[in-house]
Amino acid sequence: MTDIEPFSKSQQKQNAKDITDLGNQLAQLSEAQLSALPYPEIEAAIKEYKRITKGNARKRQMLYIGKLLRQVDLAAIEDLIDRYDSSSDAHRLLVHQFESWRLRLLASDPLVITELGERYSELDRQALRTIVRDAQAEQAVAEGTSTKAYRKLFQHLKRLHDQQLLADATMGAPNALDEDLEDPAL
Repeated sequence: MTDIEPFSKSQQKQNAKDITDLGNQLAQLSEAQLSALPYPEIEAAIKEYKRITKGNARKRQMLYIGKLLRQVDLAAIEDLIDRYDSSSDAHRLLVHQFESWRLRLLASDPLVITELGERYSELDRQALRTIVRDAQAEQAVAEGTSTKAYRKLFQHLKRLHDQQLLADATMGAPNALDEDLEDPAL
């Protein structure tokens, strides 16, 4: 007798349904968010799904998306969905981390740029320093209000994270970035 038992038929159906549900969650993402998907064939199938209006054709297309999803590593796809699902704990922690970095950058913490450089290989330190300088200058004038550069700094940190997510997914590397997030509230 072997140690590995095959899944029962009902378990196989449940797994297929779970993957199809994952496809439905992907279909809820915008095209800009889908562009971070490392699988162009799945991205094209989802775009086609969004274009289809007939009920049965949409159902068949979603089943096709599920079939494609069963052939790839789902970790990158789950990371992408968690990244944009505002109800997930991963998203909440990520937003808190971005906010913490932004505040530390604006307070001129010398270690935060080094920390970001170690975490994100695509970090353009000069561009980041320019955005921080602009935000500091605007804050000095506006005092307490959210300024354009202040928001731009947050968006820059998000874009940096998304680029690293895409690079990790493309290379097939496990995404250790989100596992390293610290909850600033702790």
